[in-house]
Amino acid sequence: MLGISRHPKNKKFEKKVDVSNFRALEKVFSSFRPQVCFHLASEALVEKGQEFPYETFDNNISNTLNLLELCRLKHIQRVIMASTVHVYGDTQSPFTEDHPARPSRPYETSKTAADLIAQSYADTYGLPVLIPRFVNVYGPGDKNSSRIIPKTIQTIISGAELTMWGGKAQRDYLHIDDAIRAYDLLARINDTQMEKNRIFNFGTSKPISAGELIKLIALLARHVKPIKKVQSARENEVSIQQVSWKKAKRILGWKPRKKLALGLQETINWYKAQKKLAKK
Repeated sequence: MLGISRHPKNKKFEKKVDVSNFRALEKVFSSFRPQVCFHLASEALVEKGQEFPYETFDNNISNTLNLLELCRLKHIQRVIMASTVHVYGDTQSPFTEDHPARPSRPYETSKTAADLIAQSYADTYGLPVLIPRFVNVYGPGDKNSSRIIPKTIQTIISGAELTMWGGKAQRDYLHIDDAIRAYDLLARINDTQMEKNRIFNFGTSKPISAGELIKLIALLARHVKPIKKVQSARENEVSIQQVSWKKAKRILGWKPRKKLALGLQETINWYKAQKKLAKK
């Protein structure tokens, strides 16, 4: 297995390559000769998309085109392209794979465009594309402090004031172990199963409000200080996001295993351990 990244952390398993560089990417494909390609190279933050729309569209669409074209030319056996439930937009949940995409913000629209381009390659060239759409993935190893779970945990550990913005929007959270298992099952799916099943939803069907999530993290982390509440909600906030994962269970035999409280406790412990290591 080989990973490529602009900022590799493990030089034994990762190679420094920018996916936007077609020629550099082609060299990796020619030398490593992969059979399965997992495409996770994209701008993944809604807020970043709103702040830098042009860069978000350019990044998410151009990188996808580079990978799809090389996968076509190199006859890759499986292309698994990470998507998101955000593409469904503000519509009635739970979302099934048959729900039409209704994106509004740049991030969601760029991901929808990438999904459609991938399906075009599948229809036109027979490229074996699979598109998993995940709810919010969390767990140990996530160092992106702008996401609600890492941000809340790091705020508590640092002793800073804990702030809750809005708090009513409901989201579903999937542990990283369950997401990795989903990717593994998709890589092993047979041709008959995937022929008419390109898109798969992955979630827990147990959405929780931002306010309740922050309170749960505070409880698990034994945070006793008051939480400052700010009534302003995020701009264009979707009130609830929930997906049906019946298709993944039926075809892949997948179901979420990690309970939210247990997953959060593991995540809290990981961040605490990282802080201890940083002090040494």
